[in-house]
Amino acid sequence: MITVQAQIEIQGDISLANISQEIEKINLPKEILKTTIIKLQDDLLLELCGKKYQRNPHKQFTRAGNTKRTLSTRHGKIEFKLAKIHSQESNSILRPLLLYIGIESKKRHVNDLSLECAELATYLTYRDSKTVLENLTHAKVSKDQIHACAQEVGDFMNQTRRKSSVAEKDVDLIMGDGTKAHGYGGKKNEISVLLGKNEAGEKELLGLSVNESWKDTGLQFKGKAKVAVSDNESGLRRVLLEKSDDYQACVLHCIRDVKVYLWQAGLPKEQRKTISERVESVLWTLCNSVNVHVADGDFKRLRWRVDFTLEELKRISGEFLGAGLESVARFIRNAANHMVTFARLALNGVSIPFSNNLVGRLMGEIAKRVKHKWMHWSARGFENLLNILLARYCNKHFYNEMKEKYLSPNRTIIKMTIT
Repeated sequence: MITVQAQIEIQGDISLANISQEIEKINLPKEILKTTIIKLQDDLLLELCGKKYQRNPHKQFTRAGNTKRTLSTRHGKIEFKLAKIHSQESNSILRPLLLYIGIESKKRHVNDLSLECAELATYLTYRDSKTVLENLTHAKVSKDQIHACAQEVGDFMNQTRRKSSVAEKDVDLIMGDGTKAHGYGGKKNEISVLLGKNEAGEKELLGLSVNESWKDTGLQFKGKAKVAVSDNESGLRRVLLEKSDDYQACVLHCIRDVKVYLWQAGLPKEQRKTISERVESVLWTLCNSVNVHVADGDFKRLRWRVDFTLEELKRISGEFLGAGLESVARFIRNAANHMVTFARLALNGVSIPFSNNLVGRLMGEIAKRVKHKWMHWSARGFENLLNILLARYCNKHFYNEMKEKYLSPNRTIIKMTIT
């Protein structure tokens, strides 16, 4: 128990705004924190070494002087004398305060400031993060220090996520998607993300990698999913088919892929539009039928609609093949069964999305922060930043748990009373 006493004298009319400004001027939180650190250190020295100048040859630890130390906190820089002790057993010099509060010997930033820097960096550029942080707090940091904090926190969250139960347990739904961002030397960074949904409907970040294959990204998730949804990227589809019992090809992407195949075949724009609208009509009719018949309970009619859709897609594929459009015909024939998975599962009372818009929204969160023409990212720095951003976006409860582990890795509990 650490007790800190503070006395504030108020003169004149009482105004909450004036009180707040005066407390800000004297930087009271900084003085309380400094007093707390000194008191904690004194208690540790008393416990380990006994009273000052007290001779005890049988003591395991003895006082060995002190050194100046400066710690950067969100309340500003705190300067104090850091005590050193001599260990008789190991014949070494220790700094008990740093060991107790979990600060590395050469570290100057307190973890809560590092975490605040890293979180700000997921919303703003490093330069803007510095300006905002210094305006909101008493901390003095550089953009390079904010970058270093983002790397430290991001790496911690990456390692914590991969070792957590999230990577092991099964999920109801798994989705995947990828995007690109500028790298150095004209290269592009390839981002791969696996997103899951558990029984409670909560999102989970199951896999994240930069410039790695979908196979390597899939290894981060060791569980299984009841169903998977994605676009038709071959590497992603193979990974999801291994991880799930059923697979739904995103209807929106299937329609776009048909248009791309028709464009590659060299067809005029009006002809491409007429042909693709036939495929769109079949698939959108199925989507509407699922909504209507799940609501009215007419599953017999819905079953007929699923069978009719498959027959219609087969017929359209045959017509395209006869017209010499082999690539689009092959695509529709191979993807047809995966296009109707959402409707087939609806017959059994299982509701899944027919598109991967959920993970597409996540890609938007990435684009908001990193996709600007003047931004260039190293693979490691990019991945560490995304580990913070996406962990927070996907599951705030699990994200807060990781923050607590970062702030208090040894689960040290200190009760503080201010009177």
